[in-house]
Amino acid sequence: MIRIAIVEDEAADQKKLQNFVQQYLSERGQTARIFLFSDGTEFLYDCPQLLDIVFLDIEMKQVDGIQAAYKVRETDRLVQLVFVTNMAHLALEGYAVDAADFIVKPISYDTFSAHMDRLMDKLDRRRTRFLMTRQGKETFCCSIGQITYIEALNKKTILHQAGQDIVYSSEPLYALEKKLKAEPFFRCHNAFLINLDYVRSFGADGVTVQDTLIPVSKYRKREFMTALANYRGRML
Repeated sequence: MIRIAIVEDEAADQKKLQNFVQQYLSERGQTARIFLFSDGTEFLYDCPQLLDIVFLDIEMKQVDGIQAAYKVRETDRLVQLVFVTNMAHLALEGYAVDAADFIVKPISYDTFSAHMDRLMDKLDRRRTRFLMTRQGKETFCCSIGQITYIEALNKKTILHQAGQDIVYSSEPLYALEKKLKAEPFFRCHNAFLINLDYVRSFGADGVTVQDTLIPVSKYRKREFMTALANYRGRML
């Protein structure tokens, strides 16, 4: 069962999102537990554990969606945050909290369904996709959705995971890159392979993946920008 929270202070918009979620999942034979909140303060005070998706209105009177998202990210790096608003110019702020998507009001069901397809695809990958890698004679199984980035350091290959756990692999970085070819990973530097799901921001100094600043080769910067924009659908 999927766990979804809707944080929206306009009753009509909240009800529309709830109906859209129920219709989408019903059409696909799936179920969800839906939690409804009318303000960011209420949501943060009684935030359910292990949420899969949170729809956040940006414009709310007490704690707005951006503020609520920052608080959520302090304890949960995996939940998919989706901003729902008529303020399209705020889309870039979503990168700072690693937002999964950005939906502009007014919302039609066809538009909502297309966004949900992407969100569900990410959930499926996180739950069912695994990477098998070796450490000497032992083999480890890692959830691909939990890997934030992979680093080559001092003849070792280190897999960094969302829970701050790390796994050492005896396979070289290029071998793991080949295994992850069909996944949302990008080789931004000779020593780094990053998961685009965890990109929070990027600038002249490099790209921030979760909470780590990682260099981007000047020869790969344009390719990286294109790959990130294509993967996130420009968040619009």
